[in-house]
Amino acid sequence: MILSDTMNTVPAGGTRPPFGLLDRWPVILLVCFAAIVPLLLVSFPPLVDLYGHLGRYAVQTDLANRPELQPFYTYEWKLIGNLGGDILVQALHRVLGLETAVHFVVVLAQFLGALGLLLIAREVHGRVTPFAVAAIPLLYGYPFNYGFINYALSMALAMLAFVVWLRLHRAQRTGAARLWLAVGGAAIWVCHTYGWAFLGLMTGSAMLAEVFAARLRPVAAAGRIVGACWPLLMPIIPMVIWRAEATGAAMSGWSLDFKLFWLRSPLRTEWYSLDVGALAVITALLVWALFSRTVRYDRRLGVAAVLCLAFYFILPNRVFGSAFADMRLLPYAFALGLVAIGPVRLGATALRVAGGIALALFAGRMAITSAAYIKQDRIIQAELTALEPMPTGARIAFFVVKRCWNPWAVPVLDHAVGAAIARRNAFVNDQWQQPGVNPMRVRYPAAGPFYRDPSHLTQREDCSHRLRPKLSESLAKLPLAAFTHVWIIGDITRPVSVPAGLVPVPYGGAGLLYKVTPTR
Repeated sequence: MILSDTMNTVPAGGTRPPFGLLDRWPVILLVCFAAIVPLLLVSFPPLVDLYGHLGRYAVQTDLANRPELQPFYTYEWKLIGNLGGDILVQALHRVLGLETAVHFVVVLAQFLGALGLLLIAREVHGRVTPFAVAAIPLLYGYPFNYGFINYALSMALAMLAFVVWLRLHRAQRTGAARLWLAVGGAAIWVCHTYGWAFLGLMTGSAMLAEVFAARLRPVAAAGRIVGACWPLLMPIIPMVIWRAEATGAAMSGWSLDFKLFWLRSPLRTEWYSLDVGALAVITALLVWALFSRTVRYDRRLGVAAVLCLAFYFILPNRVFGSAFADMRLLPYAFALGLVAIGPVRLGATALRVAGGIALALFAGRMAITSAAYIKQDRIIQAELTALEPMPTGARIAFFVVKRCWNPWAVPVLDHAVGAAIARRNAFVNDQWQQPGVNPMRVRYPAAGPFYRDPSHLTQREDCSHRLRPKLSESLAKLPLAAFTHVWIIGDITRPVSVPAGLVPVPYGGAGLLYKVTPTR
């Protein structure tokens, strides 16, 4: 393995090589377009939380014109580190329509993420490498498939901001580099706190590699790193205010079992063998690069990748009220590791073979992700036919029956009922209520505990262990008078015993829909 520790953008020991095919802007844009194809083949991205977000966006953008929602929901804008998608949807919904605006924001996040990975490679290696292209499928990792859109958008913006900072820093434009970090870092923080932290991790890693190469003494090295990166501290004051007003700020939920399981899950989408197999190819490329003399790891990106992996193991599951805080970092650790691989011997046969494998991986994962999304979208759209017989202003008690053990495929139906807020102005019981996480508030005392997430999540009757309430238990406690409909989907064990007063309503999905009628 050869480590590059210079701030130059050409391979160590030589002049800048002529641009290859991947380095030309038309090809870069074509690759970025190929990276969003899975999202263009579906009617709406089948991401776990996205329909829930769609419901919140309907409240955010149009509550004044939806009187049916006003008794149940309020939305108050506040400066918090989790507003990227909210702001873009607010700006675009009048032009594109609500659902198209949400779809566009998701597509934009992935396009910018792909562009960020390619431009980082171009900046540090002097060219776009096949390994950077192979990193793009990691943008469709488990965090994205869960629907963490603000997070994905902020990470994409952080990578693009890092490219600009690298150029300014290399040109020794110290003032401009600091100003860029101050303004760009604050904007990314508003998008999502993690993107801001990720930008700090990348810039800090670059400076750490620089002072290591210069062999500075510890005090001088610390001074140089802090001198370059301190403008990123600008959002500290609003962040302290934000967290002081929020609950659930504590860190909790560290689990070695989950961390070891999630090590297999950076590409988790639908099919275990294909997702883990692709991860095995990525791991093989990373290991090969450690010992090959035809490529080298860029020390700046290598340090950032290692730190991402270290924080993955250090962080608990929940940070500042956000779940899966640790799991979110893992795909980016692998992605930065791939982008860090740069060519030394451009004509080497081993490099051509490895580059071919990397490009084939990208093409294969885009095809697999497209097939998975098409399958998942069909499942969701079939279930959403339940909204057709529902009147405007319905009050829906929604239940998802989960298997006893979580399957590999992501649970795309968990928040499908969020579409009822946008399309039927309905009250639903799946919205998140974690102060500081989003500015929407839900109030419906008549629903008792069935007014918010996770009251809609239940488990099969035959489960020997208890992770959630069983469906029968939730139905028995449900205050029927507070709702007009009960909708049950998921892994339903038939026949289902339901309370009196529920009349079946047929629809085109695999679940069960009932209308609540008064009982004498």
